[in-house]
Amino acid sequence: MVDTNQSAAEPKRLLSEFEAPTLEQWHEEVVRLLKGAPFEKKMLTPTYEGITLKPIYTQEDVEGLEHVKALPGDPPYVRGTDPIHYRTHGWEIAQELPYPTYEEFNAALKHDMARGQSAVNLLLDEATQAGLDPDYAQQGQVGKDGTSISSVIGLGRALDGLDLSETPIYIQAGSAALPFAALLIALMRRNGQDVSKLRGSIGFDPLAGLATHGSLPISLERAWAEIALLTRWARSHAPQVKTISIWSHMWHEAGANAVQELAIALATGVCYLREMEQRGLSVEETAGKMQFGFSIGGHFFMEIAKLRAARLLWAKVVQASGGSPDAGKMTIHGRTSRRQQTTFDPYTNILRSTTQAFSAVVGGVDSLHVAPFDEALGVPGEFGRRIARNTHIILRDEAHLNNVLDPAGGSWYVETLTDQLSQEAWKLFQQIEAEGGIEKALEKGFLQEMVEATAQERHANLATRKDVQVGINMYPNLAERPVDAIIPDLEKVFEDRTKRLQALRVSSEHGKEVQVLFKLGAIMEADPEDVFEAVIDAAAHGATIGEFTKTLRHGDGTKPTARQLIAKRVSEDFENLRRRVLAAQDERKPSVFLANVGPVAGYMPRVDFTRSFFQVGGFRVAGDDWFEDAEAAVEAAKASRASVVVIVSTDDQYEEIVPTIAGSLKQQAKIILAGYPKEQIESFTAAGVESFIHMRSDVYAVLNELADNLEGK
Repeated sequence: MVDTNQSAAEPKRLLSEFEAPTLEQWHEEVVRLLKGAPFEKKMLTPTYEGITLKPIYTQEDVEGLEHVKALPGDPPYVRGTDPIHYRTHGWEIAQELPYPTYEEFNAALKHDMARGQSAVNLLLDEATQAGLDPDYAQQGQVGKDGTSISSVIGLGRALDGLDLSETPIYIQAGSAALPFAALLIALMRRNGQDVSKLRGSIGFDPLAGLATHGSLPISLERAWAEIALLTRWARSHAPQVKTISIWSHMWHEAGANAVQELAIALATGVCYLREMEQRGLSVEETAGKMQFGFSIGGHFFMEIAKLRAARLLWAKVVQASGGSPDAGKMTIHGRTSRRQQTTFDPYTNILRSTTQAFSAVVGGVDSLHVAPFDEALGVPGEFGRRIARNTHIILRDEAHLNNVLDPAGGSWYVETLTDQLSQEAWKLFQQIEAEGGIEKALEKGFLQEMVEATAQERHANLATRKDVQVGINMYPNLAERPVDAIIPDLEKVFEDRTKRLQALRVSSEHGKEVQVLFKLGAIMEADPEDVFEAVIDAAAHGATIGEFTKTLRHGDGTKPTARQLIAKRVSEDFENLRRRVLAAQDERKPSVFLANVGPVAGYMPRVDFTRSFFQVGGFRVAGDDWFEDAEAAVEAAKASRASVVVIVSTDDQYEEIVPTIAGSLKQQAKIILAGYPKEQIESFTAAGVESFIHMRSDVYAVLNELADNLEGK
């Protein structure tokens, strides 16, 4: 019999025989080990978000943070919106399949669904997202960045073999969301599938489209009206489908930091709550139909905190807007970062996507796309898709991340970072609101300028190697074999899709043209509550996306314009530089000769630094020989016929060897010195040294100038 009055034994603390050191004692020991180097410079880490990371966090850092007390499933949902969802369902494996034709898409979909993918993620091409049929689009739009689908017949072929009442589907349809949703519903009804069981999303984020393209093919008034129409219909007929998208992907890809992404997403969500409320939808109804999309970058803990902060902030917004706690639950679709991917040494992308996916899952996404390693090269191949898909499965079935709710919860570091991000993002959100809201902030270019400034900071840090991208600005692999890229022939896709659509318009399968026109006319005469049903009816009888947009947007108002965001992978400048050099340099001789003088042991790290410095740009470097004196180095440099000679030795030897080497070779080559001996810069420059390379050098600027000289030889 158990004595219930007996108090539980105190747990024994590990290593209790040792006295626990204080934070002050730790600090003193670190200062001693730094040997005079400033603590703030060596141990504190500034971030792009304006947050300074400390080297160690303690329980004191989280004292007073209210969200730490919440459990998974409880407001403000920092720890997730469902207390058991990851245990019972996990996250949806929603891999994008950006193939231009529906035959290619369907083949890839069937293959991948049989091997672990759990949700359809359909990207529509540029033409379809703009509401254009292939025969009315421009060449280059059809099949670009997604699948070309114009009718219920094409959609049926894309989704052949799939039961949408059982499998979630996420559709990125752009401004064609309303008519494309009609195609989807018409297809399900034709196939006898239960529309009420449809799960996933088919939404439109007009402000994201405006920022991405600089314009929209639809007025904002019409966009709000179509979103409201679709949302109102789905509320009654497809309750599990999200119809309003808030995508921050393009802000991330343009260079935004986590604070900017969060604040812009909040401001967008608030804008849509207001617009839907003006069209008769309550906060409760609208918030429940929203899906947020975030890209997951490379800063592991920052990205975890970003997703946790996003849920906290959105719950706060919905509560302040009068919504219930349930309405404040944020649904998040994640995708690993395009911005971080590289085309050189692309297999490193596997590691990048893995850590980013890890952040996404620990942060609590509801669905996720892991970018295949070859995504930046073109459309992904089967091998790239397999590795990306299996990344999900390994994180779930081997790392067992779905077995723990909010694995980062309680971490003093992550909880503090979550709070700091929340506070900074809220400040910026309020600033956007003070600008008149996100629509006005876009019109003024306020957001674009802010993100561009962050992008420029990223470029500067990559150029000076404060930020590292393996294989790009550090540790280049000049012996790598190019990966075969799969580049769609968009000219052929355009011609083929145009011919096939024109044939379909007059085919018996597609319905008689007169009947289609009659059904389209019925849309204009339908009562507001019946408009979407009329659209579905027209879709079932063969109406195309282009025909819908012409009908629905007849007499549409002024189309908005804004300063366009420029999405750019951070490695692109370095990659373009390397391609220029590889194309321009003479394979018969090195472009860079290292004049290594003196005992090698004294300056070997400098040699390694120098060799890698130039190999980053793709320059062929002759740097394996060692010379006893300056004269021997000069003779070897002349024989090499290299256009750049780098003097490499120790600082105390430079005074002796630089005048000889620079004076003898400055007519033949550009002379560079490895290092930065401050007291001798002026005299070495006078001797013929044109530049100095060191740890703080702008690698990109130096190599870009050399590339210009190489091309102009």
